Amino acid sequence: MPSKLLDALLLAMPLSLTLESWRQHLKTQLPYPVQGANTLFIGEPTLAIVDFQHNRAEVLLPAIEWRHHDIQTAKPQRQGVVEERNGTLEQLMALVDETIAFRLKSFRECASCGTRFPPEMLGSLGGEPICRDCIKGRRVLF
Repeated sequence: MPSKLLDALLLAMPLSLTLESWRQHLKTQLPYPVQGANTLFIGEPTLAIVDFQHNRAEVLLPAIEWRHHDIQTAKPQRQGVVEERNGTLEQLMALVDETIAFRLKSFRECASCGTRFPPEMLGSLGGEPICRDCIKGRRVLF
């Protein structure tokens, strides 16, 4: 049975040379801003998340659940895992690229200002998507 101490020790361990090289490649070669250490947040707003663990890299699709109009909870969805022992950087890059493309397809244009936003940042006014900035002070459902 795993313990919290064991989990903390595994998180504190440095990445293997292979995983570290994958992480560095993502940080330097992607055409988007990349933030984070062992968990990389790609893009602004976040287009993909790559969580490096001691023996694998997990790619996640960012998602937010709104519990109230001003309270949100992150609920990223797993897109896939590339194991260090039998995976490649090319597989990881392909998975990241697929996740980014899928995420970008979900963006919609605000009917008021024309800016493209991820779905969690849009509400609806008269059946049209409206961003949170344009809708401030109005009563709508998100």
